[in-house]
This record gives sequence, structure tokens and C-alpha cells, in this order.
Amino acid sequence: MNGDYREQLSRKIEGAYSDLEVRIMQDIVRRIRQTGKITSTADWQINRLRILGNSSEDIEKMLKEALDASYPEMFELYDRVIDWEYVRSKDIYEQINAEFIPYEKNKQLQQITEALIRQSGEDLDNITRSLGFYLDYGNGRRILTPLAEVYQKYLDAACMDIVSGAFDYNSVLRRVVTQLTNSGLRQIDYASGHATRINVAARRAIMAGVAKLTGHISNMNAERLGAEYYEVAWHSGARPAHQAWQGRVWTRDQLVTVCGLGTVTGLLGANCYHEYYPFFPGISERNWSDAWLEEQNRKENTPKEWMGRKYTVYEAKQQQRQMETAMRAQREKVALLKEGGADPDETMLARCKYQAQLDEYGRFSRKMNLQQERERIYYDMRGRVAPESMKAMRMFPPQMIQNAGRDIKQYERYKKIIGKDAGSLAQFGQNKYNDNERWKFMKLDYQRRNELIEHPGLKLPHAEGAVLPDGKFTRYLFGGDHAEGLAKGKAFSSRLGYSEKNWKELRDEIRQRASKYPAVYKGNNGYGDRYEQKMIIYGKSAMPANVVVGWLHRPDGSTSMSSAYIKEVK
Repeated sequence: MNGDYREQLSRKIEGAYSDLEVRIMQDIVRRIRQTGKITSTADWQINRLRILGNSSEDIEKMLKEALDASYPEMFELYDRVIDWEYVRSKDIYEQINAEFIPYEKNKQLQQITEALIRQSGEDLDNITRSLGFYLDYGNGRRILTPLAEVYQKYLDAACMDIVSGAFDYNSVLRRVVTQLTNSGLRQIDYASGHATRINVAARRAIMAGVAKLTGHISNMNAERLGAEYYEVAWHSGARPAHQAWQGRVWTRDQLVTVCGLGTVTGLLGANCYHEYYPFFPGISERNWSDAWLEEQNRKENTPKEWMGRKYTVYEAKQQQRQMETAMRAQREKVALLKEGGADPDETMLARCKYQAQLDEYGRFSRKMNLQQERERIYYDMRGRVAPESMKAMRMFPPQMIQNAGRDIKQYERYKKIIGKDAGSLAQFGQNKYNDNERWKFMKLDYQRRNELIEHPGLKLPHAEGAVLPDGKFTRYLFGGDHAEGLAKGKAFSSRLGYSEKNWKELRDEIRQRASKYPAVYKGNNGYGDRYEQKMIIYGKSAMPANVVVGWLHRPDGSTSMSSAYIKEVK
């Protein structure tokens, strides 16, 4: 059979089920987005039925549309099998003066074909009725969850995380999107507990029928022609076990004993694309000689190196398939983040990661001398996902694009602790990978503030009501005649951009940060307890600074600033 046409049609069928996968994921995300607009648990209980209800009807509609979309390609695929596997064998019949019965008059073949089409349709229907996702409910163990339970339990819990305030909307959205795309919509085999991604299951169901029909036609032709030998087709990148017998001529018994006909791992088994045809020694001419096969096997088994690993042609093609699967998942992630209204920087980072995957796929394919099969990536028909320009790619360092998942989680941790000082996601990445000095201060800032959260007893006494006398700024740091004070003020000016014109901004920064950093007790000086704080102030210039602030906590309960200066850190 024409392999290209088979692949083209099977991808269309896969595309229908990949579209179903994304539509169900988008439906889940839309319901989460509706939840993000609810402000209280009471409102959630009122709106729960509206948001989560009617999910079964919506899913049924999507399943029917997926089935309806796959049938035309399935019928066409079977027609092509008849054309390539049966009609083209007419030449062999003529060569040995045997009678060829056209398909439209071959009742036996028609019945076989109709039965296989019917079986394929039933298999597709069964697939759509046993769907689910692998999901993590918080204990680190992924649980295979039927689709109905995804709505009843998982989605309900995710929405509750938002309305209860346990997690912010973006964190929940990211978690759900990541879990859905990492799992993919799966067909569940309840007997074995095994689950297969729905597009793979759909393809397998169709191609199993195609393989059976191909075998029936080959056997029918062989019986009518009295053939004792068969030629097995050859294709590049065959698995090692199939490489040994493809392209060669075998007896019927050898098709079973050597080629494994009738077994899951052998000829016409799972994911096997080989066919076999009647062969008549002295009449038929081989398509592939032994010498050609040996040379081709030598070439394909000579490994090529990529990123420190060596690949044969078969291994390289397997790596291609893995890359294609990862890129399809990334395209889904971008679509879902957009659907959920995620942070624009996070969506752009996901798009940049996809572009990086696409670039690596191209480099790998060229290195391995393999054709790029981008139609395997694009069959979702969702158009361009990569950034529109290289300018967007430069928003994020290459290391951040590669480590997107980990860096986003780290950014969220930092943002939770140091707030706006973490900057945007893009700024965070630039600081982490391209500005060692600024990143040093951000890490220090995070560590110090987190220390206070973990040890609240280190909080400065009466921090919220602390007094910062104006004179400490106007008559000491930025005015007056105290040489030591003016030297400290000069450091604030050169490093952070504060001066006699905007000293109030520095005062307000120190006051606002007094309750966010641990305070170290330095003893009593007779007037009260002395404390010292080390805080990071980002100022109005390019580089933050480590600012040491002294405080005096008096017997009357008041706390006032006694000193402030910049101290360099290693």
C-alpha cells in the first residue's frame, strides 16, 4: 500500500481525536476561568451547579462530533487499501493467466471489508466511552481518573482552591494545564488498568483493521493464484527485529516462523507497516536485492551522534516521534493558557519553549539525515503557535526557555515572598541568568524575608508603628555637618538614587520594609533595646543594595530608627 497516503489519512483521523482532546481541556479551563471571577466560598456553592453542571451533555456532543469527523477518512482509507492491495494485483493474475474478479463483484471481499469497517467504527465508539486523565491530587502519585470524575472531583477541588484563597488563580491554572497536557486525554482499559493517549488509540484501532484487511487480501490472492512464496515490503527505519526479514521472499510457513505473522510484535502486528504480496519465482522480480538490503542495513545501523548520544536510524526515528509528541503537548499548553487568560509573559514563555523545541527538532533531523515530518505536529490545525518575531524570543534567556517549568515555579515562590521586587516573569529570568550581581541581591532578599516568615519571633518590636525621625535624613544623611552621616548619605545617592530632593521616598521604603525582615537583638544601651535589620532596598537606580538599619525599642513600647547605612555583601 502507498505508505504516504496511509499516513496522511491516519493523521486526519488522529487530528479529529487530538481536537477532541484540546476541546475537552479547553472546556475544563473555561470552567476554571469562570470560577476565577467568584469572590467567596458562598458564591461558589451558589454557582457550582452552573459551572460544573451539564458537563456530561457537553462532553457527549464533543464525542459525537469527533466520531463523525473520523468516519469519512476511515472509509477513504479502506477504499485505498482495496485499490492498492487488491486492484493492483490484477497484473499478477494476468501474468499467470488467472481470472481476476473485480472488487465490485467480489462478494467475499466486500463482506470482509464491511465487517472490518463496522468493527473499526465500534472500536472508535468504545474509545470515546472510556476516557480519562492521569492526575496528581496532591500526594505526588498520579491517578488514572475517568472523565466524569475529572469534573466531579478534580475540577471541583481545583475551583475550591481558588475561591477559598488557598492558591491564586494563575497557580491553579498552571497546575491544571500542566497536568492535563502531561497526561493527555487517554482511553482507559479498565480490565488491565492500562491507558493510551486517545489519538494513539484511535490510530491503532483504524490501523489494526487496515492490517487485517491487508492480510485477508494477501491470503485471498495467494489462494487463488496458488502462490507458495511471498515478498515482504521494505521501509526505512524498521525496528531491528523486522529489519532482518523485510524486503525478502518467504514461504507461507516462514511468514509465521520467521516474520512472526499473527503475533503482536511480528508482521502486521502492532505498529507494523509492512505488507506482503504473492511472489512467483521465475515470473516475479524482487523489488529489493539481498546486496541492496545488506548495504542499507549497514547504513541504517551505523550510529550518528547527537548531544553526546548515538542513534541508529530506527532510534533516531523514535526520538523524532518523542519530540513530535512533546511539541504537540506544548501547542496544547499554549492554547489552554490563552484560553484561561494566563499571565501574558507565561503564555509567551510557553510559545518560546515551543519554538525552541521546533528548532531542536529541525537540527536533530538534519543531523540524522531524516525528513522532518512536521505534519505530525501541526495536525491540530491551530495555526501558528511560535512567537511572531525573534524579539519575543529575546525576552527570555535560552536557559529559562529550556527550564521554563522550574523557573516559573521559582518565580512564583519569589513573587509570593518579595512581591513586586521580583519584577515580571521576563525580568526575573533576565536577572537570574544575565545579571549575576542583581540576582545575588534578589536571592538574599528572598532568604531574609522567608526567614522571618519561618521564624515570626524575629520580627522587629512595634515594626508597624516604627518612627523614622525626619532629622535622621535631613540633618544627618542629606544635610547638616556630620561628616560620617553625609558620607553615608552620599552612598545612598550614588548607589540607590536618593538625595535631599527625594529623601522621603527612602524613609518610606525603610518604614514599609521594617516589618518584613528579621531583627537581631544587639543589647540594651540604657535607653532601650537595640536591634539591627539587614534589608534589601532596590532604589531608583540599576542595582539594589544591602541596607543596615539600627533601631531602638524604648521601655514605653515605641520603636525608632537610630541609623541607616549601606554595607556591601560578598
